[in-house]
Amino acid sequence: MKKIFNLIVLLCVVFSVSLNASETEKRIEAGFIEIAGLVTDAGNLNALENAKLYDEKGLLIATTDSRGYFKGKIEHPGNGAIHFKIKVQKSGYQSFVQTENWGTLGNNIRCAYYFGITKNDSKPFSEMVFTKDLSIDSVMAGFNAVQEKIDFSKKIETAKKDNQQVFFKIGSEYYLISNGGWLKIAFPEERISIAGKQTVKASEINSVIKRKQIKGMSPSESKAYSYEVYTR
Repeated sequence: MKKIFNLIVLLCVVFSVSLNASETEKRIEAGFIEIAGLVTDAGNLNALENAKLYDEKGLLIATTDSRGYFKGKIEHPGNGAIHFKIKVQKSGYQSFVQTENWGTLGNNIRCAYYFGITKNDSKPFSEMVFTKDLSIDSVMAGFNAVQEKIDFSKKIETAKKDNQQVFFKIGSEYYLISNGGWLKIAFPEERISIAGKQTVKASEINSVIKRKQIKGMSPSESKAYSYEVYTR
């Protein structure tokens, strides 16, 4: 009887150790995404203090300081594809939700987010970059590139306003612009193929096709023209 009792105790100990090992393995496999960044007003890019970031479970990730800076962590399973959401909220502003669907990136991921949220008079934005340095100095330095991109987008939208042109000169640069994107070109004399039916100089394209007719644009390896414009 004593031998049976000892055997039962031994099996319980083995089972307990096995469970603990399994739980430890899960903890080791689990990972996290460390994030930092800035929350600004999408219109004037001023820093927003006391903006709160939540995960999809409604748990607080971080709160911005007087510089709009935040830093926090988001847990993820650690194996396979990564899916998560970040909700940005600030009193007086519309909530903004960032949805991410990534491939397998491993554990201990670091990235910087730049959020621009709005009251009701401008378009919200978000930018993300993978980076090892999440310090305030690094995040602020990265915001310069974001500002340049936003400023350029505003120039594109200004150029498109109240017209259906395709070829534009913005500053000292030349562009082909559709309603879905843009291509930077070197010279106004660049040859453009339109729907495979005719070829014109970039500077002449505004008299041939309207921006709303364009379904796509791409560089070309053809010797006869440098870019192609598609209408279907």
